[in-house]
Amino acid sequence: MAVLDNYDRAFQSVEPETDEQKDIEKAYKDVHAKIISTFGELGINEVKTVGIEFDYEYHSAVMTKPSEDYEEGIVCEELAKGWCTEDGELIRVAMVVVAA
Repeated sequence: MAVLDNYDRAFQSVEPETDEQKDIEKAYKDVHAKIISTFGELGINEVKTVGIEFDYEYHSAVMTKPSEDYEEGIVCEELAKGWCTEDGELIRVAMVVVAA
């Protein structure tokens, strides 16, 4: 799971500029997609977060903040993905920000 966290952080913080950098990014995105696909085949899914009512069983609220887009108690930002099995068994909670 930590590897996927690193992929997510890299995709958010690095903007490729040259064709070579874009090719490298595409290769990384292909590997990331294969990992996510394999998780799906194994019955491991992302915990739903943004736009969902905060659920302490699946979400860990790191902070709250005012939001114009979401009502109080609704997850407004995902900081780290959570994972669960198809039957809802939690593997890792999602770290989130909740609208206040």
